[in-house]
Amino acid sequence: MVSWELIFAIIPGIILFLYGIEQFSREVQLAAGEYLRNLIQGMTKTPIRGTAAGALVTAIVQSSTATTVITVGLVNAGILSFAASLGIIFGANLGTTLTSQLVALNLTAFAPIFILIGFVIGIVPGRYRIFGRPVFYFGLVFFSLSLISSVMAPYRTDPQLIALVALMDTVFLQIAFGFLITNIFQSSSVTTGLVVVMSQNGLITPEVAIPILLGANLGTPTTSLLVAARMNTSAKRAAVAHFLFNFLGVLMFLPVLGLFTNLILSLGGDAGQQVANAHLIFNLVCCIVFLILLGPFSTLVMRIVPGREDDVVFVPRHLELPAKAATPVVITQIEREIAHVLAIPGELLAELESIVTDPKKYSPQVRQLRDYATYLDGQISEVALEVSGRDLTPAESERLAGLVRISKLGQVLADQTGELVEIVHQVQEKGIVLSEESRNAVQLTLIPCTMNLRTLADNFPTISDPVNGEMRAQDDILRDTITRQYREYLDRFASHRTPSGSEFSRVLFQIEGMAGTIREIRKSARLFRST
Repeated sequence: MVSWELIFAIIPGIILFLYGIEQFSREVQLAAGEYLRNLIQGMTKTPIRGTAAGALVTAIVQSSTATTVITVGLVNAGILSFAASLGIIFGANLGTTLTSQLVALNLTAFAPIFILIGFVIGIVPGRYRIFGRPVFYFGLVFFSLSLISSVMAPYRTDPQLIALVALMDTVFLQIAFGFLITNIFQSSSVTTGLVVVMSQNGLITPEVAIPILLGANLGTPTTSLLVAARMNTSAKRAAVAHFLFNFLGVLMFLPVLGLFTNLILSLGGDAGQQVANAHLIFNLVCCIVFLILLGPFSTLVMRIVPGREDDVVFVPRHLELPAKAATPVVITQIEREIAHVLAIPGELLAELESIVTDPKKYSPQVRQLRDYATYLDGQISEVALEVSGRDLTPAESERLAGLVRISKLGQVLADQTGELVEIVHQVQEKGIVLSEESRNAVQLTLIPCTMNLRTLADNFPTISDPVNGEMRAQDDILRDTITRQYREYLDRFASHRTPSGSEFSRVLFQIEGMAGTIREIRKSARLFRST
């Protein structure tokens, strides 16, 4: 008989887990400084290093589910790329093999400590206050896992459960059992620990236990797939990669399962040790095979999960940190990175165009692009500060100072453009539908601003006299257009033909601000064009 008390205890735990993961991803994105980003990205620069990192983290937290779900969250936050996440995902399965050796080791027991530490850090004034929330939500993730496991704890040795195991008389039923138990406990560590204990007590044989372990591997991707459903394309791909890695690994072993079992038995040891060895060898072989086939595997995942290829990853495209090249080369790298920053507002305007025609196309990437521009500006400033300590010529010093100012203006421009997108989105969220006249007015006003933005991004850092004249002409057109649109807007507003109220004037004001920033960037670039 199903216990409703049990159900209503488990469901809030799962909801709490999902909420904790989502908030952890968001807070890490806000709090992650350059050091943390560089550390994580450094750990995943190669697939082998990523695999080692995934194995180490999972061995500590004793939950491949938690490791892979947090990895998906980091991909969604732009801290990890999809490619970099694959190594961690492979290693996560390898890390769970420690569970069969040290079943008692479980970080969930320390979840309240993390919650308390995060809360204290968050309320105590100081430079580290920003890390309070990530630590709090990190603890919340494991507290929810602990809650689920504690609710289900009495069922781990339940006689009915043991009797159910006796009914698992085929390989596919044994795999299904492992899959089901792993999904109930939200951790393959629980399943593997249970299987090892049952094997040690003679309740099941290694021939039964090994397929259950395969099923446990199949059950771990369920949570990451569920969590990634609301995330960006790269996060979805990471979750699907986790599923395919486990699924294809099981398929790879099924035809030779009898030979594999005989190999495990030949290694000796008691039944529990044999099961632990099987778990280790299975995951180790899968890691090796998929690392060798990493390229084709990555391509397969991208074909299965189509979508936008421009998900944000917080790494510079052109800068080298620390700056090791000669000063002229570093200045060129800074110029190319600034051109990259200046391309971000164009991407944001593309997002705006999408949501004006279809509000459902609003993407969380808008916020990520704004944060990315801020991140790149910080990286540019750091490199410039490092280079400023060198023996520079007056011309190099002047150019470096001008580039730092333009970088900051580029970041401001991206923020203004992102704010424009948010304003339009907020209007739509309120249920206000922009009239056709208002939509046309926004698009008409954006034309000269967009043209100047594109011209600036295409020509930076050199703004020639003809280009300068072309951009100034577009400024004149924009001023005339905005004046006319304000007048027409007031006419529509007075005659009750626009439902958007003051929001439309906010849009026009924001576009004016963007145009002003573009103008300042153009003027700044002209000042040192001859240096």
